[in-house]
Amino acid sequence: MNVRNLIFFFCCILLSQRLSAQVPVRESLFTDIYTIDPEKEGQLGLCIDNLSFLNNLETGGDIQKGYTLPGFRFNPRLTYYPTSMIKLEAGISLLKYWGADRYPNYAYRNISEWKAPGYQLGFHLLPFFRAQIQPVSQLNIVLGHIYGGSNHSLIEPLYNPELNLTADPEMGAQIIYNSRVAHFDTWVNWETFTFKDEANNEVVTAGISTRLHITNPQSFFYLGVPIQAVIIHHGGEIDAVEGKMVSMANGAAGLQFGFNFDNPVFKYLGLSLVGAGYRDFHSDESLTFNQGWAVYSNLNVRVWNLDLKMNIWRSGNFINLFGSPIFGNVSTSKENWNFPRIMVWNPGIKYEQAFGNGCHLGANFELFFTPEFTMYEGVVPIKTEKYFGWSAGLFLRINPSIVLMK
Repeated sequence: MNVRNLIFFFCCILLSQRLSAQVPVRESLFTDIYTIDPEKEGQLGLCIDNLSFLNNLETGGDIQKGYTLPGFRFNPRLTYYPTSMIKLEAGISLLKYWGADRYPNYAYRNISEWKAPGYQLGFHLLPFFRAQIQPVSQLNIVLGHIYGGSNHSLIEPLYNPELNLTADPEMGAQIIYNSRVAHFDTWVNWETFTFKDEANNEVVTAGISTRLHITNPQSFFYLGVPIQAVIIHHGGEIDAVEGKMVSMANGAAGLQFGFNFDNPVFKYLGLSLVGAGYRDFHSDESLTFNQGWAVYSNLNVRVWNLDLKMNIWRSGNFINLFGSPIFGNVSTSKENWNFPRIMVWNPGIKYEQAFGNGCHLGANFELFFTPEFTMYEGVVPIKTEKYFGWSAGLFLRINPSIVLMK
């Protein structure tokens, strides 16, 4: 089939769809509804939020080592609505990996190293508290545990979805604004607090994720402008350990096209074209790269309950702060290895099905392929082999809300 026939076939599909407005499909395995329902004023409820998972990554390449994550996250909490615009939540956050009996006792976002002098037995346990106000329907202000992780809707090279299974819940402050013209999410995640004379640095992450809606996101054709940035800072004015400070940022911006179909089978077709960058603003440590660039494209198709994707990533001298190491130019598996230029082809398929109120079953499978590229060790170019890896996961989220008092 030549290109002309492909275009004709695609146009026939578009014209065969009913062009009524549709609500875009929302991923719900790792995301939460953040708006406050005014009808719940005075209501006290119990939210039982459990995510069980088995996720396996097989790589064997020069960039990242493979591993398996078997376990669950459990976040039971009481929810109270004192007024029509305020919501309070209090509970605990538990993380358990099958086969593990102790966990680092500090704020972390990966499991690659054991860094904590102290540890917790049985579970990685944290208190949970969220205070939220919605003064108008478009605006939400959150303090305490914010709506983090995949709720920020960052592109995958800037945020690895696997962090939903490993990282601590984000804590700090957040402002979310959502209207016909834009969706705006900005936040501060305070990962490590520092007391005077304590032997660790203050660690803070700040971010912004915005989509400017050129067309209505609920219309048949959607056109938007995503703008994203994440900044990390290690240091603090009280005491920076040995005077060391680190400030780095990732950013991305581009165009997003989408078609929302009024069809129970063929639901959505989208394409994103994004340019990304990395910058080291202030670092007292010796880093491989001070700044870098990247180009990212994503094709996404929603058919029935299946999401089909094809990501293509091309980068130079890029260090990703929260993205998968596969999309970075610095190896996490081999010391002092870096790759000034890489390209990653990342096709994948994801299944998600809702069962009743607050129950979701999901599964995913994706491939990672990197063509041959040149690595520089000193000034000597070394040709490496092609990189091939895959990831597969099975997830069950049970998140019912039980009304205790009205």
